[in-house]
Amino acid sequence: MTESTDRDIQELKNAIEQNSQAIADLTSSISGLREEVRVGFTKMEGRINNIETKLDGKVEFIKSELRIVDVKLEERTRMGFWGILVRGVPILVLVGLFVAFLLS
Repeated sequence: MTESTDRDIQELKNAIEQNSQAIADLTSSISGLREEVRVGFTKMEGRINNIETKLDGKVEFIKSELRIVDVKLEERTRMGFWGILVRGVPILVLVGLFVAFLLS
């Protein structure tokens, strides 16, 4: 073979070797990136679980507060004898004064 052909073949072999090395470097970089992504998703999943736990606690707290408010409202809406008497007497007096004013 001629000298230029030998040189061209050697250049092609060198280029193939460099490409093989670049492909190996790229493969290791991709596997490292893949591992980083897995670690990132694991951390994110842990944070999401932590947030869900906190939210569950807050929801339970809010439910208990609403139960307390419901009980208080239920107690306020019940009117016994004394509640009717205390609220009814002033209303009857005002109605009586209004009727007396109209009739006079």
